[in-house]
Amino acid sequence: MRDRFDAIVVGAGLAGCMAARTLAEKGFSTCLIEAKPAEKVGEKVCADAVGKHHFDRLGLAYPKGEELREEVKGIRIFSPSREISFFVPGDGFILNRKAFGQRLLKEALDAGAELLDETRALAPIVKDGFVVGVVAKDLREGRRMEFYGDVSVDASGFLAVLRRNMPAGSGLQAEVDGHDYCVGYREVREVREEPEPGVCRIYLSGTLAPGGYAWVFPAGEGKVNVGLGVQAVEGHPNPKSLLHGTLLKWPAFEGSRLIEAGGWFIPTRRPLENMVWNGLILAGDAACQANPLHGGGIGHALLGGSLAGEVASDALEEGDASLEALWPYNRRYMELVGARNAELDVFRCFLQNLDDDDIEFGMRKKLVSEEDLAAVSEGRSLEVGVREKLARALRGLTRPGFLKRLARTLDLMKAVRAHYGAYPSSPSGFGAWEKKAKKLFSEAREL
Repeated sequence: MRDRFDAIVVGAGLAGCMAARTLAEKGFSTCLIEAKPAEKVGEKVCADAVGKHHFDRLGLAYPKGEELREEVKGIRIFSPSREISFFVPGDGFILNRKAFGQRLLKEALDAGAELLDETRALAPIVKDGFVVGVVAKDLREGRRMEFYGDVSVDASGFLAVLRRNMPAGSGLQAEVDGHDYCVGYREVREVREEPEPGVCRIYLSGTLAPGGYAWVFPAGEGKVNVGLGVQAVEGHPNPKSLLHGTLLKWPAFEGSRLIEAGGWFIPTRRPLENMVWNGLILAGDAACQANPLHGGGIGHALLGGSLAGEVASDALEEGDASLEALWPYNRRYMELVGARNAELDVFRCFLQNLDDDDIEFGMRKKLVSEEDLAAVSEGRSLEVGVREKLARALRGLTRPGFLKRLARTLDLMKAVRAHYGAYPSSPSGFGAWEKKAKKLFSEAREL
């Protein structure tokens, strides 16, 4: 096989396939490197839920037939006691992750991308301050290979094999702090009766899932996807042990039958402040492109991969893959979803520092309401009018400290959204912008 391409995409997940398809459709020779065999592309331990609006935004055909497990009509969020719940409506899908992944792979290959399966990317090739290719290993024969391209896309998932091996001077964040991702474990189980067909259930509780949350999602044909994620700080509990010691002891799971199981890492933070370098673009989990509140990354990976392919194509057409030429990727992503996710990250910091009693109180008194959650889920900022602020203050009189933190959180959310909405148009303005972003999130964590 040849070793020279216009573009190299590492990872045939959702982001990688979208990037490869977009590049190939523009007529650029594209190499798609994937560690799995081709027939296993799409297999991933995942909660499998995605909102319908992600497909609408990208003009993607909705999943159907084998790709679709079940249609979703909303999310129900439970307080720690499970006595209180908020329902947030929203159309979506539960995917057959493998079948959907195979569809995207086929579309990329049909467009002209070339797949190197059972090939593990090891590191970027950096020359004269540019990523010019990828070092990889053939898993069948064990030999090392080098592939060269004018632009490379790191869509290798949370482990981010290119990003983590970049030279220190690149300015790209090599590691993600343990406070900003969760370790998750889930099982697909056949149950006697699905709790609430078409509804994804989320359980907020530091007892059930410290720093994260637990879930029960429909999985089609009398099955549910049940799991939890815990914040990946030092000494965190084992999520599998927690699941078996808590949720799976609930009456709903009595007599249930295990179908499949597995664990993985879930980024739960805003997107990386910078996702490009000379000759390199990050997409999907490699760029922390997921919803910070619940870690849902399918829709964000589709968008990130599509944008990466578009910006890389523009750079190839101009014959310029410099940091400046790839910078529009950062700005476009922030405008579409990054600013909203940064705002949600502030709220995530607030929630993670509440104990179960605070969460119960806040939901019972509706200090955070269903309407607030609906606004957040739709990408709108939380706007609380004077009259409603007064009503909430009266309901929360017994906990002035809670109200003060909530008010400060709402102010910070607004400030963060405005700051990310004003993302610099060129690398020259990034230093000052990043400094302020770090200051805002330092305040969020202190809350």
